[in-house]
Amino acid sequence: TVPGANDNLTAVAVLVTLAEALAQRPVDGLRVQLVSAGAEEVLQGGIYGYCERHLSGMDREKTFVFNVETVGGPSLALLEGEGCVVMEDYFDRPFRDLIGEVARREGIPLRRGMRARTSTDSVVTSRMGVPTATLVAIDRYKALSNYHRMTDTPENICWPTVACAADLAEGVVRELAPS
Repeated sequence: TVPGANDNLTAVAVLVTLAEALAQRPVDGLRVQLVSAGAEEVLQGGIYGYCERHLSGMDREKTFVFNVETVGGPSLALLEGEGCVVMEDYFDRPFRDLIGEVARREGIPLRRGMRARTSTDSVVTSRMGVPTATLVAIDRYKALSNYHRMTDTPENICWPTVACAADLAEGVVRELAPS
């Protein structure tokens, strides 16, 4: 067991910040669910339950999953796919392109073209045919900072990157809302 500040309390900070932003300035015509599935470290137990109870009944033409995962490192990156053994690109590249365009427009630095050998909840939603993207933050070695280490503590978080992740998440929500 490690402290878990970057993996994945940084994502919780993004969810709380996004919830506050949407409470202050709601979006019309878009249902936003802020989900912290839990149990990822035990083969995605939480996301499987969420998908079974909720996501499976949603309209796949109007549903998107933007997974925020370990965003306390120096540089934001958008994963295009993942796989511990076999690399799988996520379903629906246009959704990831939309995120990239929002980042560009908002002046948020975002690295594209990354794939991960780690496993996130996104693989489950992508396999369901739901447009999926995963936002992470990487260091100069393209690694997740302090990943699964005792050094995964608040003083080792790059807070400006977390703020950029929250700004990007809010921008994507507002982009998806009908005009």
